[in-house]
Amino acid sequence: MHTHMDRTIFHLRASVPATSLYILICSLLDEGEAPTLNRAMELWSGSEEEFQGAMQELIQRGILAPPRPMLNGRPRHLNLTSNWRRIV
Repeated sequence: MHTHMDRTIFHLRASVPATSLYILICSLLDEGEAPTLNRAMELWSGSEEEFQGAMQELIQRGILAPPRPMLNGRPRHLNLTSNWRRIV
């Protein structure tokens, strides 16, 4: 079974919400489900503010591809690990 999660996420020292969102997105991919913003929000256990902050952090770190307009119902894309950045 192929898993999408890359353990590198734990070496980036990302915030707990950002790491949680990454794991949530990977779990959707592992289940064969499209990781849309709407679906991720349905499963998110924190506040919407934490979700938005986690998403922005994943984008800043190069883990999550930046959104295009009107993408709430369309799948999000994870970038290759080689594009990830550690923010100091």
